[in-house]
Amino acid sequence: MRTKSQHSRMLLSKNEGGAITFCEGCDVLELEIGAVSLRIDSSSLELINKLMSEATTSMKTYTQEKARFTQAMEQNFGLH
Repeated sequence: MRTKSQHSRMLLSKNEGGAITFCEGCDVLELEIGAVSLRIDSSSLELINKLMSEATTSMKTYTQEKARFTQAMEQNFGLH
């Protein structure tokens, strides 16, 4: 087990959604989102990035399709 002095953390990214730090000694990324903290090995970063990117694309598509459906329903069944 490493002592605290052996940990060298650096902030990689931070915004209103959370933060990502990297511990060089452990080769671990720590994602902090609100009260949740998740540690992953650095080799998984690209996989998580791809996962989040695909989810973002899917969510955009869902939102667009839902808006189209809602608009079509309002036109077809609008109140007079």
